[in-house]
Amino acid sequence: MKAREKKLIKKVKAGDSQALEELFSLYKPLVGAVVKNYYVSHYEWKDWQQDAMIICYETALVFNSKKGDFCSFYRTKLFNHARTLVRYTMATRRKINHEAVSWEMVREHGQISEPMQSPLAIPVDEIYNNFVKNLSRLELISLQTILGEISMEYAIDHLGIEAIKLVRARSRTLRKMRKVLF
Repeated sequence: MKAREKKLIKKVKAGDSQALEELFSLYKPLVGAVVKNYYVSHYEWKDWQQDAMIICYETALVFNSKKGDFCSFYRTKLFNHARTLVRYTMATRRKINHEAVSWEMVREHGQISEPMQSPLAIPVDEIYNNFVKNLSRLELISLQTILGEISMEYAIDHLGIEAIKLVRARSRTLRKMRKVLF
């Protein structure tokens, strides 16, 4: 191992960010070689550089000169990361293919059955709590009808809310929900 490389790794372990940048600049050609071998859609050069810098840092932290060469260890970690990114991308593509329906099936059965959607998951964090705190009583009731906790008929008959007001409150609540949560 080169003396300069050894010194930089020691500084990186001590928390020196300048040393990390110098160590990373030594291995920029290696990063270029990895990028050339792997294509990940929507991944730009800056994304690769950022990932490579993080991997360089992690590699320097766990590197032991008695067990081998830093360059080969870093190369292995970079290639493994690139393969993981490609696997993830391909898995997403395969998921779409699994949900595809053949044209023959559509002609035979006459309709396409939509995949089951998971039930609405309500986040129980600060954003949701703030959203609920800012709703009026009518909007809270309309939220309960949206979530299926109470029916619109129950709200109209037992809580004495006019149907048109409830419909407008539901619309208003949904608009606010989209704005805050999505």
